[in-house]
Amino acid sequence: MENTTTDISLWQQVKKGDITAFEKLYDIYADVLLTFALQYTNEPTIAKDAIHDVFLDIYKYRSGLAESVNVKSYLFKITQRNVLKKNKASQKIFSISSDYDSVILKELSFEETLIEEEINLELNSKLAFAMEELTEKQRKALYYRFNEDKPYEEIATILGISIESCRTLIYRCLKELRKKL
Repeated sequence: MENTTTDISLWQQVKKGDITAFEKLYDIYADVLLTFALQYTNEPTIAKDAIHDVFLDIYKYRSGLAESVNVKSYLFKITQRNVLKKNKASQKIFSISSDYDSVILKELSFEETLIEEEINLELNSKLAFAMEELTEKQRKALYYRFNEDKPYEEIATILGISIESCRTLIYRCLKELRKKL
């Protein structure tokens, strides 16, 4: 019960902007939270960053924090959320399955990365060759849709066709490209 009373007291002082209380709260929980965070990630740097972000946010948004809160539970929950968010963001390399229906997230070795790059280069060259076989209007439609990220309505206006014709044109282009690849 004493820890809870101390936590609540520190929490209220932190809400008022007391930097000493903030430092005490950090000292009490930093190591425990690190051990906890490492249950959700293999990367100590991600765990440490998540904990530091928790405490930075507490100090940054201290005036908006709730008055009565179970400090320990709050810190554990927010740490867990931050670690999971950082884990998700740290997935840098994607491996796409051969059927292109699903994306598998995993870290690739150096050799696997080189193989993926070679496969991507080969696909890009096939795509470039296939694009050359399309008409100029088809290439423009694809360019506006995927490079310029323009909506169908705007592409239709630019090309001087109806919106439905634009959708059909792009659909058929993609179908033709898939067939060639």
